[in-house]
Amino acid sequence: MNVHITTLIENSPGQNQTLHTEHGLSFFIKTGDKTTLFDTGASSWFAANAERLKLDLTRVENVILSHGHYDHSGGYPHFVSEGFNPKAKLWVRSGFFDKKFGLKQNTTQYLGNAFTKEDLEAKGVAVQEIQDPVVEIAPSLFSVSGFASSFPLEQTNPRFTVLRGGNEVVDDFSDEQAVVIKSAKGLVVILGCSHPGVITILTTIKARFQEAIYAVIGGTHLVEADQRRIEKTMDTLLEWEIPLIGISHCSGGPDHIAYMKSRLGERFFHNNTGTQFEISN
Repeated sequence: MNVHITTLIENSPGQNQTLHTEHGLSFFIKTGDKTTLFDTGASSWFAANAERLKLDLTRVENVILSHGHYDHSGGYPHFVSEGFNPKAKLWVRSGFFDKKFGLKQNTTQYLGNAFTKEDLEAKGVAVQEIQDPVVEIAPSLFSVSGFASSFPLEQTNPRFTVLRGGNEVVDDFSDEQAVVIKSAKGLVVILGCSHPGVITILTTIKARFQEAIYAVIGGTHLVEADQRRIEKTMDTLLEWEIPLIGISHCSGGPDHIAYMKSRLGERFFHNNTGTQFEISN
């Protein structure tokens, strides 16, 4: 099975300067003859980029939203309103529709979705609210969640909160999911934001699939990590000998990225807007 992954939108530009960029993330994934959209960025720009890249959103059969933050789900109403594929299923985890907030400089900001489950169902969207920790959404393409904390340096940031049961509590990001693809070269892991921790997520995936990870692409949420955590994260990735690591989105500024590249060497690539990644049988 051939695997082709295109980053429709990300924080930083790649070589194609005609593409929009924004604080957000979206992947167009082709596995064999199946097309999946993983996250939709913060706005409609993911769709504009898909058009410029000549990628057909009407072929999308499944949309997976990694978690309920605007920079990953914000473009989804555009996907629905434009009617790219009215039959496309939406896959989210339990808790995705809860209202989410973030504290920044003593100000609380709403970070959640701009739509409810009821809004979507009224428009005919088939909402699949996943409960099981591993679900095969398309042949050889899986949603994975329920990440058990395994890396002491990865702690939930208390600045992120969620409204549950009428109470605002620290968000445990139990709604976050990653995508895992079984390819000819090993597992390809696609990350949204890695709020539970990138090592925690990868440890869980390694344990559940019992297969080698060939590539990791996406957000690591090391933007708020201290140097010790970043160093230990790089140590672990090198120890696991993952051949390809494409850092994106919430992984940090230029200094963070430069350090990661210096540590990971040829394994590293900066996964910008427009980056294409392919594995052929």
